[in-house]
Amino acid sequence: MAGLDFETVYQEHKGNIWSLVSRYVFTAEDREDLFQEVFINVHRALPRFRGESAVGTWLYRIAVNTAVNQLKKRDRHRKVIEVLSGLRLIEAEEPAAGAGFSLERPLARLSPRQRMVVTLSDIEEKKLEEIAALMALPLGTVKSTLHRAREILKKELSAYDRL
Repeated sequence: MAGLDFETVYQEHKGNIWSLVSRYVFTAEDREDLFQEVFINVHRALPRFRGESAVGTWLYRIAVNTAVNQLKKRDRHRKVIEVLSGLRLIEAEEPAAGAGFSLERPLARLSPRQRMVVTLSDIEEKKLEEIAALMALPLGTVKSTLHRAREILKKELSAYDRL
């Protein structure tokens, strides 16, 4: 699709993308980083946009993939920190004490894929078929991922009720 201007795409879709990344990561710094990374990827991919889908759908796909990839990197980094601190080669950071109830903790128990499926389904209110298309997954995989994620969240949230 010739003539698709980055500035126009950015201005028209920045609110939707910000909303998505704000529900997927928790700190302001992480939101800003992910938002910027999404639009860097959009800028790089824009010349290859063929118009086979709506621009918004294409952007969501880039945002989903970027978020999942960023969280995978963060999880790998966290695992390295855990291993190195377990070997007493470095000191692990302690979480802030006295933190009250937050959805961050239960959501952090989900894999990046589970978190994205829950976000798209339960927060963004996307249809399962649309989620499957956005994430390039079979519909059955989306359904089972959503079911497992909800079960994990129920278990985590019921633990808070017992406190």
